Amino acid sequence: MAKLIFRYTDEDFISEIREAKSVELDVPGDMDIHEFKVMCIRLAASIGYTEKSITNGFGDLIYGEENKHKLKN
Repeated sequence: MAKLIFRYTDEDFISEIREAKSVELDVPGDMDIHEFKVMCIRLAASIGYTEKSITNGFGDLIYGEENKHKLKN
C-alpha cells in the first residue's frame, strides 16, 4: 500500500482558497495512471459533480481496452 498526501501549509493561502485543503488517499503501491484516473473520477462523482462536468474535466471516460461503441448506458 501507498499513501498519497496533499496538504496546503501556507495559512494565508488556505484562508482564501475554495478547494480541499488536505487530502489523504491509501492506494495500492503499484497503481497505474489509468487506475488513478478512475479513482479521481469516482471521487468527483461522490462529491456531487455531474457526469457532464466530470467528462469536461477528465476527458474520455473509456478505461483501458474498452470500446466506446460497445458500452451500455
